[in-house]
Amino acid sequence: MDANSETLGPEQHNLNEYEDLMAKLKENRPPVSPNVDRSKIDTAALEKDMYVVQVTLPTMIEAHCYKDGLRGKRQDYAKAMELFHKAAEMGNTEAQYNLGVLYGSAKNGPVNFAKALHYFKMAASQPLFHLSGAPRLGVALAHNSLGNYYGNGLGVKRDIDKAFRHYKLSAEGEEPSGMSNLGVAYVNGEGTPVNMQKAIEIYTKAAEKNHPVAQYNLGTIYAGGRPGVEKNVRLARHWYSKAAANNYSLATVALAMLEDSSFGSSLGPLRKAAESGVAEAMCLLGVAYEEGIDGQDPDVEQALHWFQKAAKQKLPMAQFRLGLLYLDKIPTSVEPKRISKGVQCIRDAAQLNVPQAQLMLSEYYRYGDYGIKRDIAKANIWRSKAEENDVEIPRASPDQKDQSDIEFEQLLHRIQKWELSQGLTDNNDTKPITNQERILRYSLEKSFDDPERAKEFNEEHKIYEEVAEKCRTRVMHPNSPNNDTEDRYSMEKLSAYANTRVGDIMIAAKQHNLRAFGFLLDGEIGGFVYELFQAYKLCDIVCSIPDQVVLMGPEIIKEFILRNPRDAEAKFILAMLSARLKQPWSTVIPIMDECVQLRPQESAFYQYRGSMKAFAKRYEDAISDFDVAVQILGPSDGYSVYYMRAASKRQKVSTAEAALLDYQVYLEHAPPEDRKIPEALYGMAYCYIKTDEEKVAEFYNRGLEAEAKRLPIFPPIDFPLKRMVESLLKMSSISSKHIKKCPISMCTQQANKACGACNKIWYCSREHQKAHWKEHKRVCGKK
Repeated sequence: MDANSETLGPEQHNLNEYEDLMAKLKENRPPVSPNVDRSKIDTAALEKDMYVVQVTLPTMIEAHCYKDGLRGKRQDYAKAMELFHKAAEMGNTEAQYNLGVLYGSAKNGPVNFAKALHYFKMAASQPLFHLSGAPRLGVALAHNSLGNYYGNGLGVKRDIDKAFRHYKLSAEGEEPSGMSNLGVAYVNGEGTPVNMQKAIEIYTKAAEKNHPVAQYNLGTIYAGGRPGVEKNVRLARHWYSKAAANNYSLATVALAMLEDSSFGSSLGPLRKAAESGVAEAMCLLGVAYEEGIDGQDPDVEQALHWFQKAAKQKLPMAQFRLGLLYLDKIPTSVEPKRISKGVQCIRDAAQLNVPQAQLMLSEYYRYGDYGIKRDIAKANIWRSKAEENDVEIPRASPDQKDQSDIEFEQLLHRIQKWELSQGLTDNNDTKPITNQERILRYSLEKSFDDPERAKEFNEEHKIYEEVAEKCRTRVMHPNSPNNDTEDRYSMEKLSAYANTRVGDIMIAAKQHNLRAFGFLLDGEIGGFVYELFQAYKLCDIVCSIPDQVVLMGPEIIKEFILRNPRDAEAKFILAMLSARLKQPWSTVIPIMDECVQLRPQESAFYQYRGSMKAFAKRYEDAISDFDVAVQILGPSDGYSVYYMRAASKRQKVSTAEAALLDYQVYLEHAPPEDRKIPEALYGMAYCYIKTDEEKVAEFYNRGLEAEAKRLPIFPPIDFPLKRMVESLLKMSSISSKHIKKCPISMCTQQANKACGACNKIWYCSREHQKAHWKEHKRVCGKK
């Protein structure tokens, strides 16, 4: 549904109409519809209605001037709300509606869904029309807003039946946004049976009222065709053009794809949409340049250009990405004011409700970083907003927790003296060391009496954090668009592993993957969805998807879902592509909820939804999904689910023993060449890190041995836990004798092959063993 249909611009409320109405009322000419029989009007009731309109009209005009910054008034939401409250208390329904919009949009403070609902319901409790037959301003809009709130579960339990009823009332009140959302309900069968003819009828009414969403939806129906509706490219182009002329960005992208439906030129439709002024396309193009297009090096200058253009249109994610670019990748020599610009962009994104920006801004206030004055009260306010948006909050450093400003300054002074004694300076022109990073570095090293041990610990901790960060990045957005030109899992390479259990599964998955793109190029979206789902279900790692499809695919799949609202596999592909585009988990997981509701016996849906919940740190919910998948598949077919469930349990200290049991079941049933066996062993080592040091070393070394036997087609990135456990081993009290090192000087590789004669010295490779033999043979004790 169109959750953002409430607008705050002056186009909803033409002040000239207000003044015309005021003039009529002054002349005692209340507006009466020509369709109303005047003889049947209750004169007293009509006079009461008109009295409310008349006495509140000057207040409403002034309120809208403050809200929209018109007629010489400076935009002031607080003043506008004060005036709307005054009119609302006197029974003005349009004022009640506007209060609902403002409370629900964070324009004058935090979002307050409860108050927004209160005022929407207050307005919606009135009849749609005055006794004169004239529409009551705000009532139909309030019904549409209530439909959005119930349809999306904003502040209330999601209820599509209530949403449909409110959309229907809004449409009866001649509100275009209500008509558009009612059309969506008829297309998707939400709260009503699917009825494409009804949908087209209601969409057309809204589209003729110049509503861009209805125009786009109508274009989408004609672009692809529906049961009982023939495909009509001419009508699709007509309505897409109308919506694009109304600055509806999706229509601009759809038009570009209608004209260029091939996937031949890299990012062609996206670039075309960006150049035509679509903010979302600009932001996506900026991301593509920042990460590198078609295997090329990242182009920071082009990324900056497109982020700036999108940010000027107040796109929240563009503001955030622009801030990160200024702070992390733009040298001071290129942009002297980059720090202040970066912080301002992060602040703008936080105010536009981007949760990551809210957390970052909180940390800036907490530590006084990037030129911001330390302010714990503001830090806590922004942290609370981030928490409301389900962001995981890191634990505070003990050196800064609950400190006064004086204590904090004294701490920074001690750190400065220590840094000078250690020869540590901040000479990084791209990203200076923040107070937060300095405090963490100091906190780690000051806990040791031995300076050398402290230095070694700090180096290991840095490595641990780097690996953990890479692991988080990869886990948060698995299978993200890959710019490598070479396909690691091409059919040619996979054929070398035929006639093994893992190899045959990968080959079958790759065949489905290739067939999927054959269907896509032919325009057969149903075949594309089916084949890609089968590939992903068999083995997700071989599912190579071009960046262009990842970027543009969701819109194609959404159009297909409009025609096939009960296609669970299409919704699964939409969720997968959304995750690759780094959409928030709060967007991806509900799509998977729909998949599970449509096909409750499909184990792949529970596996993927469980993975998404684990990435969102909702481990208990993830474990519940994996439980269902295990029950459906059993240990033999579902061995990989045991691995995923163990990984989720490992995140919770209280379930380390349960994680070990799941790892054991996985190792018992997984093929010997399965790619996750080494990581399972490293995971078991991690489970023992606080209870049994000898077990940590045992499973760590078993992991090294298993890694040496794995198929060469699997990249080392499959083992993020390996380096983490190694760093934890070095930082713990475990003797270094448990860590097998290659004796060759300057070799940094892990040893995984013992000397066959004495079984005491270990090597990383046959070459290093030969190189060391001259020295080792003197002391080698043969069996």
